[in-house]
Amino acid sequence: MTISFACPLCGKKLSAPESLVGRERTCPKCRASIKVPTAEQAARRKPAGDSHGSSPHGLLSSSGPAHEEDLIDMTAMVDIVFFLLIFFMVTSLSAVESVIGLPPPQKKTSAPVAQATPDLANDPSFISVTIEEDDTVWVEDEQVFGSQSLRVKLRDLRNRDFQPTGMVITCNPKASHGTAVMVLDSGADVGMEDMRLAVTEAVE
Repeated sequence: MTISFACPLCGKKLSAPESLVGRERTCPKCRASIKVPTAEQAARRKPAGDSHGSSPHGLLSSSGPAHEEDLIDMTAMVDIVFFLLIFFMVTSLSAVESVIGLPPPQKKTSAPVAQATPDLANDPSFISVTIEEDDTVWVEDEQVFGSQSLRVKLRDLRNRDFQPTGMVITCNPKASHGTAVMVLDSGADVGMEDMRLAVTEAVE
């Protein structure tokens, strides 16, 4: 006698001789291991397609494992939120402007600074440096060429007996800024503590 039954997982119709009742048989469709039921058990069971004919998952039997629900992957959404957070943080930081406190402008005195230049030039604690219109540099009425010779001359004057600690620079307004900066840097390199720059129209 042949027993007809259905696979409880995929619903495929199977048959086996009565002599195989209680033994396991492999479903050719889903490869599940099925125990061959008796004729009475096979009659009580219904194929999976009959009980779930209207279900989109009708191929699965109620006796099989529960169908896993589809989950929404939120990884992409988390990445987008993270990138937006970084974007707004960067834009908000760039909007903060740095403010540097500047001292208020001082009132002009009746005596301009240039008038004190002759007095400082005669002061033994100051070294007199003159920058002419053609960027010629004079140190104590001696012409120097280049920053190296200027440093040597200033260092020699700095090591005199009274050791001057200041330097007054008389500069023609048509002289280049680079020459004035070079003179100031040279004075700072040799240790001049007080350096004053005066601009005058006529430099002798």
